[in-house]
Order: sequence, then structure tokens, then C-alpha cells
Amino acid sequence: MSYHIDTGLIKEKFNTDCECPLCEIKKVVEEQFLHEFLNDAVMEDNTRIKVGKNGFCARHFDMLFSRQNKLSVALQIGTRVEKLQHLFEPSANVRTAIKQAEAITKSSTTCVICDLVEDSMVKYYKTIAQMFQKERDFFKTLISSKGFCIHHYAELLKYSRHAGFVSKEYVKILGNTQKRNMERLQEELKKFCDKHDYRNALEPLGSAETALPRMREKLYGKKYD
Repeated sequence: MSYHIDTGLIKEKFNTDCECPLCEIKKVVEEQFLHEFLNDAVMEDNTRIKVGKNGFCARHFDMLFSRQNKLSVALQIGTRVEKLQHLFEPSANVRTAIKQAEAITKSSTTCVICDLVEDSMVKYYKTIAQMFQKERDFFKTLISSKGFCIHHYAELLKYSRHAGFVSKEYVKILGNTQKRNMERLQEELKKFCDKHDYRNALEPLGSAETALPRMREKLYGKKYD
């Protein structure tokens, strides 16, 4: 059995004080692809074909456009629009118009960067499971983490079979770690709410002051501009 990816980034982010190390990993992966699509990749035929076929979602378009190389974005968007032109031919009747509408709607749900990021993240989910099996020190790292956002927790469970003969132990540790940290954050959120009772006006908030945005991260993943 071999790792799907290098384990360095996993170890780095799992030792970061955060509510979801996989959100931190995803940000690094996403930045790498954004850099590629603003630089050398834009001139590669294979990349232009993928962009023409799938385009960018609104979020990744905005992220690309917010950076310096506007020409790269313009060239790629031009390729995408070229591939969409056939969808705007006048329909002969209502039946074909409905099919056309379905095709247009489908075309707005694809994104080449989303696909690449997701493919990379699947490799991380598998590698984390393998690390649990092969590196016993990682057992301690996982337990001492603050858990994950619920999306990434579900993905880890989905690929847990890659932990091989310790898969049962792996899902148990994942579950206990997630449950403990959800309860921790729920307690902090309760403390934040209780603070708004005048009788607790003098009570220190401590970490509960940031409980709401951190709960947002747990429920929906970390938000990046």
C-alpha cells in the first residue's frame, strides 16, 4: 500500500489550531490551481479544452478576476463562451426550447477548478486513512485535533475503508473526536448566549466570544475571500 499524496501538508495542517484541518488543506490546494490557471496552464491545449468544456463557477471566476493577470482570465472565458454559443440558437419549438433550457442550466453548474480541487481532496481523504494505519503517531495527532467541518467529516467516513485492517478503529476514533469537539463548541456557544443575560454581564466570555463564527466553520466549512 502506498500513499496517494505527500503527507507533509496533512501533518502541518493537523497540527494547526483550527476547527477543520481539511478546510486548511483545501485552501492550499485551491490556491495551487488558481495559480496554474493564471499562469502557464492557460497556454496548454489540454487546459483550454477543459475550460471550454466546464468553465468556472462564479466563485472561482471572481477569485481569478480579483488577481493581477486579467488577460489569462479573458482568454479562458473567451474559450468557454465559444463552446456555449450553440446553446443560444433560436429554438424551433417549445419542446426543443425546454431541452435547450436544461442544457443551459447544466452548463452553469460545472467548474474545472472545482473538479480538480475535489479530485485532489479525495486523495487526501484516502491518504489520511492510510496514515492512521501505517503511522501510529498519527493516531495521537488525530485524537488531539479539534475535529472537522461536517462536510469533511462525512468525506473522511466515506473513504475510511482505505485504513485497511484498522478501518473499524479509524471510524470509531473519527466519531469520538468529532462528537467531543461538537460538544465543546456547543458549550462555548451556550456560554455566548448566556452572556447576553444581564445576570451574567460580568462573566468573562473567553473563547466563547468567537464561538459563533467557529460554529459556522464547523457547519459549513471555512469561508475564504
